[in-house]
Amino acid sequence: MRLSLHLLFSIVLLMGLLLFGTQLAGLWAAKVDAEAYQIGRARDAASSLAWAIGRFDGTARDWVSRLPAPSAEGPRLRIDETSLGRSIPLWPADAEPAPDLAVLARSPYRSADGASHGHVVAYAIPDDAAPDAYITGALVQTVLFVLATLAWCLYVRRLMSWMRKGPLGSLARAARGHDDGQSAELTELVPVREALAQNRLEHEQVVARLQQRIAMLENETMRDAVTRLPNRKTFFDRFRDILRGEDPQAAGHVLIFRQRDMAEINRRMHHEATDQWLRLSAAQLQQTIQEQAGPQAMLARLNGSDFAALLPGLAAQPALALSERVRRELRLRRLPLRQQEWCRWAIALGRYEAGEEVGSVLARLDNALMRAETANNDVLQMADIAGERRIEGEYRWQDLISQALDEHRFYLDVQPRSDSQGRPLHEEARLMLRGRDALPASVFMPPASRLGLAADCDIQALRLALDTRARQTGTLVVPLAQASLAQAHFLARVQALLEDRPAQGRQLILEIDAHSLVDYYETVRALCEIAAAVGARVGVQRLSEQFSAIEKLHQLPLAYVKVGGGFVHSLAASPGNRQLASTIVRTAHALDIPAYAADAREDAQAALLSSLGFIVLRPLPYETAALEEFPTQAAPSIEPPPVPGPSTLRKRQERSDRRLTEMAGALQSHRQLQSLLSHELRTPAATISAAAQSLETILAGSGQEVDSRLARIRRAVGRMIDMIDQMLSPERRDDQAMVPRLETVDLGELAHDVCASMQADSAHPLIVRNEEAVPALCDPLLTSLVLRNLIQNAIKYSPADQPVLVDAGLATTGAQHAMAWLAVSDNGPGLDEDEIEAIFEPHFRRSAHRETPGSGLGLHLARQICISQEGNLTAQAQPGQGARFVITLPASGLAALSPQGEPV
Repeated sequence: MRLSLHLLFSIVLLMGLLLFGTQLAGLWAAKVDAEAYQIGRARDAASSLAWAIGRFDGTARDWVSRLPAPSAEGPRLRIDETSLGRSIPLWPADAEPAPDLAVLARSPYRSADGASHGHVVAYAIPDDAAPDAYITGALVQTVLFVLATLAWCLYVRRLMSWMRKGPLGSLARAARGHDDGQSAELTELVPVREALAQNRLEHEQVVARLQQRIAMLENETMRDAVTRLPNRKTFFDRFRDILRGEDPQAAGHVLIFRQRDMAEINRRMHHEATDQWLRLSAAQLQQTIQEQAGPQAMLARLNGSDFAALLPGLAAQPALALSERVRRELRLRRLPLRQQEWCRWAIALGRYEAGEEVGSVLARLDNALMRAETANNDVLQMADIAGERRIEGEYRWQDLISQALDEHRFYLDVQPRSDSQGRPLHEEARLMLRGRDALPASVFMPPASRLGLAADCDIQALRLALDTRARQTGTLVVPLAQASLAQAHFLARVQALLEDRPAQGRQLILEIDAHSLVDYYETVRALCEIAAAVGARVGVQRLSEQFSAIEKLHQLPLAYVKVGGGFVHSLAASPGNRQLASTIVRTAHALDIPAYAADAREDAQAALLSSLGFIVLRPLPYETAALEEFPTQAAPSIEPPPVPGPSTLRKRQERSDRRLTEMAGALQSHRQLQSLLSHELRTPAATISAAAQSLETILAGSGQEVDSRLARIRRAVGRMIDMIDQMLSPERRDDQAMVPRLETVDLGELAHDVCASMQADSAHPLIVRNEEAVPALCDPLLTSLVLRNLIQNAIKYSPADQPVLVDAGLATTGAQHAMAWLAVSDNGPGLDEDEIEAIFEPHFRRSAHRETPGSGLGLHLARQICISQEGNLTAQAQPGQGARFVITLPASGLAALSPQGEPV
């Protein structure tokens, strides 16, 4: 039942009770009035009769007949004659009163002569009741009350229905946020309406705050608080859903990269600056990944240092290309830590297939990251290596290695090392972990380095090496991990082992990486002193991966230096690397130590290395097996130059020693200046880049012109940082001059890249025309600088909106040598015949262009760069058609062997 009906029923009931009480009270009052009225009439009648009797003489028989007749409607009268003891009723015979009729009045009488006396008794009227008029009035009042009550109930019901549908309904709609204003028709409801509106507003504000809080909490549970990238939980859930999907052909790749120096960055930088750097880097990387891999790709932050990119459905080649682009982006956003040092990234790429477990995929990637950390560079590591035994998870690795240390399950695989001619040099030891399948150090040392167990493993290797030298004499090389040198008590343990068995210790050569020589120089120096005290020696491997170590070689008593890897493979095609290799050999000879070269896959490479002065090492059996897993294309045979005689070598050596002594100071100052320039240029460039990225984020949506200008700033800073990285890289800092680093480059592709990078900042259309690949042997960085300079000149001297044409092709010279060429043509004023050679002179300026900005050095330096690459830069006069500049460079590959095309 509704509340309104309850109220109506209660009011009607109350009014009915009031009416009933009123009627009862009225009846009681009427009865009291009627009784008083009857008593009064009875008293009056008795008094009147007693007065009348007092006028007569004699007894009642004498005067009773002469008394006035009583009224039939009046009270019943009776004369009680006391003197004679009798009663005389005065009512008719047919109006005999009831025996129990009440006596209303009694009046004494006495006759005139006193003969009779007594009382006149008056009785109530037998049929007397409440007045008919009053009863009729009460009935009329009751009927009217009932009718009024019914009418009032109908009115109230109608009123309640109107209130419910009108103002009250309007209030309900107002409470739901759909106020139609009907509640304002009643003045009494205006405060309620305003209160509801205020309450709804407050409620909406509270709900908004709660929803924002819920969204923030959900965001915190699904996204990283700093970078706003998906967090570890979100990544795992998404990855797990993909792996458990219904599509059996679903496959893709996962790219994971780790910032190895995050703790050092947090120590050296304010946390707000670090967070800003992470946010900007994450935003740029996310944009790059989604551009290359599509919107389904996801970049997530797994923890403080680890980031992972999920690339569903991406094939191997696009995944490799994307990984390389991400690697370059990470290099571009490195932060300076210490002098000549930048923060380091470790990158790994792995493939997954439907039905795999998340843990197994990430375990493969984690193993690849361990290899990347041990290699101490940012080269991409592949997680899928054929034949590799994987242990999933750090805990399993820790259990395996710790158990092996406790149970002494390590042993040495000792192999004799000889040169390319088969002459024995020494023996090399490789630490192995005994088990169902023996694990070499290359497999378990990366996780041991991460877990802090590398030093224990190296101590086991030293102990086993000393044991083998007790049974068999001869020089034995024992490699030491870089992670071992970073541990505090490692040197003390090495010293205790060597001093305990000096006879065996003097037969050992402790081999370290060149990275260790740079990163832990003082530790390596102390190791050399410990080794020298017992007669042991120290060798340096992988020198070709850290040329900064060359300047420290003369400060240590070393046994040998060793190069290998890609440096050895690129010697045939890189004159710059050959010159650097000669420098390494001269330095080694000056220190009276041999220079070894490993990883020579072909006889031509071995012959070239021997001609440069290296002792070429014959691959060990396990190294040969590793090379067979990654075959390479056969390189063309190279005829080695004749080896000079001993007297000539001695004279050259003496001249080299004198020259090295004279140039040592100048070279050191030159390197220090380059290092200073590298640091001082990178820092403001990185600051400008970060500021531009911040402005892009802050001013997002400010307009196309603002976005375009910020994009130009970022592109220009990106080119500047890339040029600094390449021009002032550690490898180029070791050069005394700008030596070209020759490699096979497609000039058409290079022209497309340069024009694409310059088109956004130019109103002139930059058009590249080439039909097929144009392979050339050149330095891509220096060639790009020359081409960029020529295009800038063409833009400067061409009329507005006129195109700049870049052609590429192959041609032959007069001697039938194949050459690759690039030509830049403009629609400017052109050149005169007498100016074709003069424009390449330093500071030459045409008289018509004296006011044009420039120093006159660009074309001169461009030609010198081309000449240093065994090419040339020439100009052609085209009267009325503008100028044409032609870059010629040696062709590479089959194009060099089969010259085609028109003569240059």
